[in-house]
Amino acid sequence: WASIERLLAPRAIAFDEALLVAIVGLVVNLGSAWLLRGHPAEHSHPHDHALRAAYLHVLADALTSLLAILALTAGKLFDWGFLDPVMGLVGGALILRWSWGLLRDTAWILLDGRADAALMEQIRRRLEGLGAVTVRDLHLWRLSARHLGLIVSVDVDGPGDRDQIHEVLRDLPGLTHVTIEM
Repeated sequence: WASIERLLAPRAIAFDEALLVAIVGLVVNLGSAWLLRGHPAEHSHPHDHALRAAYLHVLADALTSLLAILALTAGKLFDWGFLDPVMGLVGGALILRWSWGLLRDTAWILLDGRADAALMEQIRRRLEGLGAVTVRDLHLWRLSARHLGLIVSVDVDGPGDRDQIHEVLRDLPGLTHVTIEM
């Protein structure tokens, strides 16, 4: 919004001071991105959305600082003051694009949406592979980056063994909250 206002009503720009602030911002954000880039063995799971959001945030800030440096330099050298608010709009558009991607990737987690369809089918096959089990209803959802919840309703023909059902699911990674209704 500020960029649009500045395009419609240009103001004087203190180029030297603004360049200094943009350069400091770029250095700080690149340093932060380097710290957040992470090593899977040392930091979070590769699908840790909070870490990814922080990383994308500082990358977006670094890009915005770089765009500001380019615009301020061109503005100072060629008297193109309009580039500063134009780069603000470009930076805003890039941040919006990255934010949309992050929101799209995390929405199902935030809304307790369904997890991986292939894993759901694997669970169904394992349970029905026990022979006397028929899966009636199965809900699998992501609780966090590393944890899945499962509620499954089964019909058991013959003697049903809840422990046997749990055992066929035990080695599935991330399946940490399991409820079986027989």
